[in-house]
Amino acid sequence: MKAGPGTPGSGCKRGFTLVEIMVALALLAVLASIAVPPATRLLERHRLQAAAQTLAADLAEARFEAVRRRQPVHMAPQAGTDWCWSVATTPGCDCRQAPDCALRQHGAGDFRGVRLERAGALVFSAEGLPDAPLGARLAAGEEALEVSVGPMGRARICSPEGASVHFPAC
Repeated sequence: MKAGPGTPGSGCKRGFTLVEIMVALALLAVLASIAVPPATRLLERHRLQAAAQTLAADLAEARFEAVRRRQPVHMAPQAGTDWCWSVATTPGCDCRQAPDCALRQHGAGDFRGVRLERAGALVFSAEGLPDAPLGARLAAGEEALEVSVGPMGRARICSPEGASVHFPAC
């Protein structure tokens, strides 16, 4: 019986050389470096959208609680590097001090990489109407979203840079 190529004793060796493995690893590294920036931007966008949707949901919850309890409910955002917001039935409930007065509370630790650049305090009356329009701006990377409350108390999310996939232009 004659030994064919690739059979034991044929003298032909199978496997990869060190040079082939190094070329494959170099190609893999180049492909990974191309894919990482879009993945990072995708994560930033997702966190930004989650923060804006959470703020809008907390505003809707504050409005609901004001009507349900028949008393004013306060939304107190704090912008800056260690930003946060709280929903409370008592005025002056500082979200930076982990208060017992807050019904709901969220902050920078919940949405890594997202900044609350601008926001004002808001009070929902017992009828669910805001005392003033709210305009909050959240940003991550180069993208931003704005959350506003209209005169009837409804929260709305929009994109200041123009229409995005999920939100209309402001």
